[in-house]
Amino acid sequence: MAGSVIAGVLMASPAAAGAATPVPPNTTNSAAGAETGVKELSALDLRQDQRIVRAVVREDGTLVAGQSFGAESATRVENPVGTYQVCFKVPITNGTYVATIGLPGNVSTSAPGEITVVGRIGTSNCLYVQTFDSAGTPADRSFHVAVVYSKKR
Repeated sequence: MAGSVIAGVLMASPAAAGAATPVPPNTTNSAAGAETGVKELSALDLRQDQRIVRAVVREDGTLVAGQSFGAESATRVENPVGTYQVCFKVPITNGTYVATIGLPGNVSTSAPGEITVVGRIGTSNCLYVQTFDSAGTPADRSFHVAVVYSKKR
């Protein structure tokens, strides 16, 4: 494919794309975006009440109350190492979960690592979180997690 790499993004030349006209940047939600399968928000979607809850958890599994909102509890599960349960005061089953390794507060830096997050089986308001060192070995790490969900179900 002919093209140019600009800031790590491959930009195809018009010749490489055939006779198709290139789509200019920032048009993913325009009519041109509809041809690529981008879905517009319906009237119902626009009325949805999006909410956010969040938790900051220390490596020992304790919840940092001053940096958490809507979180009910956090617990370090004994086995395996680096395994946590974080529960919220609202159902989050159909939410979007985002987590990152990070220390509480705004001083110092965290040891590098990796994190996974998924809904907790058997509950509608808890997450199952696992943390790892940078080599992929389970390790206790402090982390931040946010959930975006719709109040209307």
